[in-house]
Amino acid sequence: MKVSIIGASGRVGSATALLLAKEPFMKDLVLIGREKSKNKLEGLKRDIYDALAGSRSDANIFVGTDDDLKIVDESDVVIITSGVPRTEGMSRMDLAKINAKIVGNYAKKISEICDTKLFIITNPVDVMTYKALIDSKYERNNVFGLGTHLDSLRFKVAIAKFFGVHIDEVRTRIIGEHGDSMVPLLSATSIGGIPIQKFEKFKDLPIKEIIEDVKTKGEQIIRLKGGSEFGPAAAILNVVGCIVNNEKRLLTLSAYVDGEFDGIKDICIGVPVKIGRDGIEEVVSIDLDKDEIEAFRKSAEIIKKYCEEVKFI
Repeated sequence: MKVSIIGASGRVGSATALLLAKEPFMKDLVLIGREKSKNKLEGLKRDIYDALAGSRSDANIFVGTDDDLKIVDESDVVIITSGVPRTEGMSRMDLAKINAKIVGNYAKKISEICDTKLFIITNPVDVMTYKALIDSKYERNNVFGLGTHLDSLRFKVAIAKFFGVHIDEVRTRIIGEHGDSMVPLLSATSIGGIPIQKFEKFKDLPIKEIIEDVKTKGEQIIRLKGGSEFGPAAAILNVVGCIVNNEKRLLTLSAYVDGEFDGIKDICIGVPVKIGRDGIEEVVSIDLDKDEIEAFRKSAEIIKKYCEEVKFI
């Protein structure tokens, strides 16, 4: 498998590069950054090779710059992490407009080089996924974003810790915006296959506090250690693994919807999808509780506003 990471010199890009390089399915890994980051990428390449030797893994690692993206040709997946972080005083719309130019430019150039799958990590991820889809003109199944997959994993941890069970016993997800309007699906949450509402401790579950913690988890990590890297990288690996192994797992990714959820159309938003070798093979429509569908619609309205603003940037 060949995977290219655009923005590989950043925290998330470099952590993702290491995890991917150690996987048995990885054959060719391409690390791409700006010209001024080339030395850092060369250092990252050598560092990863040392890690591969220590873990009995192997992969071919190449370094390139965004001045010449031909190196991504024949990539099975291109992961885009490039963009600017939100700074103090910057509105979400300001951030969206800046990063839309960056992501849209990459999406267009990549589409002129090869047919591939675009996996968007750049924030605001739902809006950037939409921009990449519009500018690349790829089929909808080939463009998707990390969406609320990481949020769902964070929610999963919180539920497991509250009930005192192994993390893998929890099945849950968050849909909607990767942001303040995210929607937890308690109606689709279970522990060991048992609906969460059946547990005695459920009545004491501090759901509002948990969701607020999930929403601010990224900010907490930035404040404490400068930025999140391992969590996003592991979440990205989940998705790439599903594609290469044709796992057809249900993950909550940012995907283009066309009426599958309460008639909502023409946006990219976090929804359950079946993902395998062909990318998003199905947007999985599910019945939601009344309060969940209302919250999801509000989340969609927020994203729709941003998508309209960046569509022609």
